[in-house]
Amino acid sequence: MTGLLAGHPDRLESARALLEAEWGPVALASAPRPWTESSYYEPEMGPGLMRQFLGFEQPAGVDQLASLKSRAIALEARLAAGAPVPRPVNIDPGFVDANNLTLASTKRAGHRVWIGGGIWAEITLLFRSGAFQPLPWTYPDFRRPESLEWLAAFRKLSLPRL
Repeated sequence: MTGLLAGHPDRLESARALLEAEWGPVALASAPRPWTESSYYEPEMGPGLMRQFLGFEQPAGVDQLASLKSRAIALEARLAAGAPVPRPVNIDPGFVDANNLTLASTKRAGHRVWIGGGIWAEITLLFRSGAFQPLPWTYPDFRRPESLEWLAAFRKLSLPRL
């Protein structure tokens, strides 16, 4: 699965097309929604960002996470060519399994584990008592009910393939 941030629906669609060409068909996509949790990305991405989640038919595992993040960075660079902002799309790959949601990051933090190639892994949500549970460091938009519902739906869809 991956989380996308972009300032325009066309940019989300372009990212999806590139991701499907690289990672295969999308099995489940969330509706784009306004991302209002922070202004952190505005200097490089512009205002009015939207969040969308994509879950792929072929789920990723922990052994692929560093490679997926490196490939996502390369795709972001391709999408930036000729764009009106330095970073038109943020692509954050991760994987959902029976127990958690794990995301990849290029940013080091005390709760992240080095997995190679300049990439760290972060367990962002735990699946307990029938639902995803946030952790102290879980990003605010991953705590939102609609995000948790989408992730639970993707987990349920993916379980037979995990």
